[in-house]
Amino acid sequence: MWFKTFVAILLGTLMAGTASAEWRYTQAHQMFGDAPAARVDDGSGHSLALVCWNGVPMVSVAGYASQMGADRRKPLEVLVDGIGYRLESRHSPHDGVWFAPSPLGLTKTLQGGNVAVVTPQDTRPSRFPLSGADEPIERVLAACR
Repeated sequence: MWFKTFVAILLGTLMAGTASAEWRYTQAHQMFGDAPAARVDDGSGHSLALVCWNGVPMVSVAGYASQMGADRRKPLEVLVDGIGYRLESRHSPHDGVWFAPSPLGLTKTLQGGNVAVVTPQDTRPSRFPLSGADEPIERVLAACR
């Protein structure tokens, strides 16, 4: 009996992790308000998104607590399948969100890549699956045109 319970809990945990790793399109973003966004969670409280804000594709990562204070400019490193990007980002401590304009090369790499490793300055890296990112990101890009 305990074995069946263990297997049921294990499968439930695995399925919950899989569900949280799916890319989805939404018409709102926690920081940018009514802005089209493609988003995925890492299962550990962090999220990666591509947002159309004022006609500009923006990379956004959330879930990074920090000391309160003014918005700060800090580097944001994104590594996709061995291709690295160092973005000059802004960090909003109030929201725990880092954001930067997304270069076209990064956007295309996110659409066709396997895994993104994102490291805001002075934090630990987070891994995000990119499977299924193409269609939601394409919808965001269409909204930016």
